[in-house]
Amino acid sequence: MVKTDGGARDLPTLAEQIQFWDRWNTEYRTSDIHPFMARQRDIAVDVARHEQLRDARILDVGCGTGWLGHALLPFGKVAGTDLSPSSIAFGRNAFPGVDLQCGNFLELALDGPFDLVVSADVISHVYDQARFVQRVAELLRPGGVFLLMTQNSFVWNRSSHLQPVKPGQIRNWPSVRRVHALLARDFHVERITSIVPGGDRGILFWVTNRYVAGGMRRLLPGRDTWTHFLENMRLGRELVYVARRR
Repeated sequence: MVKTDGGARDLPTLAEQIQFWDRWNTEYRTSDIHPFMARQRDIAVDVARHEQLRDARILDVGCGTGWLGHALLPFGKVAGTDLSPSSIAFGRNAFPGVDLQCGNFLELALDGPFDLVVSADVISHVYDQARFVQRVAELLRPGGVFLLMTQNSFVWNRSSHLQPVKPGQIRNWPSVRRVHALLARDFHVERITSIVPGGDRGILFWVTNRYVAGGMRRLLPGRDTWTHFLENMRLGRELVYVARRR
């Protein structure tokens, strides 16, 4: 049994997880990049620029079709891994510059070390999160950067848009404290922020509804000041961690 946000349940088999991600990626990741994905892409590009990466070795874990890794090609050679065979097949055609490999990240033979590892919305769907982080650390060079983006449970648990856990899906959202504990041995966390404010229940109703947001935009200088404030308060739908390998 695995305890997730939906309670204790049988852990899906690997085959069931693959079926789920085949369906999910076909529905959400084989069309144009939408604004939320664009924010994730921009975060990853900003990190690569900040690191002044050139001819770097980059790994995208849980890459789906490889759309995020594709955005990092100007900084070096990019590899990507994903469980979903259909997503990898689509990505090899759509993003031929990314070296895409299909399989379980915890078991794939990968040629490290890498300078940058990125992972967007993956760790929350992994049962053995400690091994996941350990594997990232094994593949990163000392001083390399791990960009971890994952769902913010505080926000999603207060969202009317949250869907039930589906067959084959693991939903195991780690808290900020849990992520810190997972990273503590091998990483130094340099920055935590969030992107795309969300949630519409409980206390979040009073800070994200359109009336409050509209009023704050009129009161504060700059069109996006209120949005940036909420993101810095970690009230975005997505938490963003920048961690450096010790």
